[in-house]
Amino acid sequence: MRMVLVLNGFVFALGMVTIIGAYRRWRWLVDPPIALWPYYSQAFLKRIFGTKFVIIFTYLIGLLLMALAVLGSWIVCCRSS
Repeated sequence: MRMVLVLNGFVFALGMVTIIGAYRRWRWLVDPPIALWPYYSQAFLKRIFGTKFVIIFTYLIGLLLMALAVLGSWIVCCRSS
């Protein structure tokens, strides 16, 4: 049980870093070079939809990671008997 909570803590922290990176507009996260588009999904999204969509997508991924970590912790702590 303790290891699952630690893993969920890492996933939550990854979600926080993703949101902070989108807010601070880290170039490697939200503005990758378009030349990388066959290898890097964010560059593909930037090529198709533009930079603003990539920023919103990155926020959503961060929120999804945080929600999954909270849900996983809730299932382990509150639902297991």
